[in-house]
Amino acid sequence: MTLEAILKYPVVFFAGLATALIVTPLWRRLAERWGVWDLPGLRKIHRQAVPRGGGLAVFLGFHVACAVVFLFPWAPFSSQLTVGWWLRFLPLSSAVVLLGLLDDRFDLGPAAKFAGQIAIGLAAYAAGIRLENLLGVALPGWVDMAATVFWFVALMNAFNLIDGVDGLATGIALIAAAGIGLSLVFRGSPGDVLLFLGLVGACLGFLRYNFHPANVFLGDTGSYFLGFTLAALSISTHSKASFMAGIGMPMLAVGVPLFDAMLAVWRRSMRRILSRNATGTAGPGIESGDADHLHHRLLRAGRGQSQVAGLLYAATLALVAVGWLASLLNDRALGILVLAFLLAAYTVVRHLADIELRESGKVVLQGLSRPVRRNQTLLFYIAGDVLILNLTLLATMALLGLRADAPQISLKAAWLKAAPIDIVVPFVALLLAKSYSRVWYLARVSEYAATGGAVAFGCAVACGLRLLGLSSAGRPAELALHYVLLAGLAVPAIVFTRAAYRVVQDLMPWLMRGAETADGVPPARALICGAGFRTTLFLRQVAFRARDRVSLEIVGIVSDDAAITGHYVHGIQVLGTCRELPALVVQHRIDVLYLVESIEAAELDRLRERLSVFAVRLVRWDVVETEIPMHG
Repeated sequence: MTLEAILKYPVVFFAGLATALIVTPLWRRLAERWGVWDLPGLRKIHRQAVPRGGGLAVFLGFHVACAVVFLFPWAPFSSQLTVGWWLRFLPLSSAVVLLGLLDDRFDLGPAAKFAGQIAIGLAAYAAGIRLENLLGVALPGWVDMAATVFWFVALMNAFNLIDGVDGLATGIALIAAAGIGLSLVFRGSPGDVLLFLGLVGACLGFLRYNFHPANVFLGDTGSYFLGFTLAALSISTHSKASFMAGIGMPMLAVGVPLFDAMLAVWRRSMRRILSRNATGTAGPGIESGDADHLHHRLLRAGRGQSQVAGLLYAATLALVAVGWLASLLNDRALGILVLAFLLAAYTVVRHLADIELRESGKVVLQGLSRPVRRNQTLLFYIAGDVLILNLTLLATMALLGLRADAPQISLKAAWLKAAPIDIVVPFVALLLAKSYSRVWYLARVSEYAATGGAVAFGCAVACGLRLLGLSSAGRPAELALHYVLLAGLAVPAIVFTRAAYRVVQDLMPWLMRGAETADGVPPARALICGAGFRTTLFLRQVAFRARDRVSLEIVGIVSDDAAITGHYVHGIQVLGTCRELPALVVQHRIDVLYLVESIEAAELDRLRERLSVFAVRLVRWDVVETEIPMHG
């Protein structure tokens, strides 16, 4: 490698860095003079006006770096990102910056912003900056256009939504650009790295002024530009060889803002449905802002802005590392991605998506508790079961692979050959088990077990029918594995569709922990006295009440049975015995004690006396049987 080939990398990086370092303070003075301010507000975390629109410095830094790449008299080098690409990208990115500047200055409405973003995405497609293929498969023209526009709009809005903490969006873009650039080195495309390096330098120069405490903000100018630029660079350098070498690495690199955007769409959609069900009119749309983004949640947990930025930087680095590993170990990429997905799914459910799960639970309970016609329910279960059986059959074939002695058979042909037995027989078994004549939200555990057993029995019968027609001695073990996997996937899926209402109902007390009531007041922390059948009824009532207004946070259960202390009853931990109530009230900051099981008058008096010194309410919850006179 020549000295010139080595020198161009630091020269490009420092060109972007120096430009951003020089332009940012100049823009800050101009923004103050022109009134381009980010004012404090309900969803804002800063307490004084700060100039915004600083993304203009990143824009200029990046394009100065591009000019160094393409206009300096370097020796020719191989790259997909040519001067022609830059000349097409320059007016497009200028339009993005103009849209952002208008938004920063005049606070454009959602319709105007989306229209502008879609128009720029269409212009990028017309200029030849497009996906063209996915997983090595060429996309039809209209699909390619829709997917390209969606990619641009999604990334622009993802970076716009994540830009709520000093330095957060800029730092994530820096890490993402560095990660994608390094993956290009692994793929043997060092020439394409230069533009990513220029973007890294521009982001780093701006971050000098944008990290906490920031004296200038990216604004919509910068967040739109960063999202658009990363989208354009990634699809312009993506490979047709594999998912990871193409779009997989860019998606992982920008995974944090994309995930935050998906949570926002999910959360706001659920709230819109809840509002419509409660008032009869649609609530705010998904474009309406809220204060429940990832950075808001971390701030509410007591972390400072620098800590929040550091945590989300670390998450971005972790995703980039997964992408690197999958790219380097291509033969083990699927296993790495599956492990990463499982870890991410656990993290999401355990720590990040509690608000979205809570809102979804309310929607499910609202929808399933409404009276519906039996025919509608019947069609839902029939269509759902047929869909599940088809999907599990395809998944089984994909996991086990097609026959080794007939590799020319496509997945579609194999599915058409197997479907008449593998789908019809389990479906007939469900019919014979009267699965479609049961009222599932009132079903017993034995009915769920019978439905699962019917599916498993149907798979066993299908296996037997297939074995009767076999002539090869090597096939029975292969078929047995096929049907074990098919039943293993289909049984839990079909049973879960019927148990979803009960599952959500049981999960609602857990999902409601730490929630706030409709007026923003934290719910009362409650202990339940008793661990019997009436406790189950009480918890169901709490779940139904949670559909409309959160009022209770069930902290635990107390019971006279010391043998169950520390164990879980109805999903809630038994914290101790009734004799330990005074200590438990203090330890867990209890506001209300529910007496669910029956209690003698003398025992109630003693309990009131022991708790009289605490600010705790006693509430008796009774399930009363009253006989109605037949006459008079």
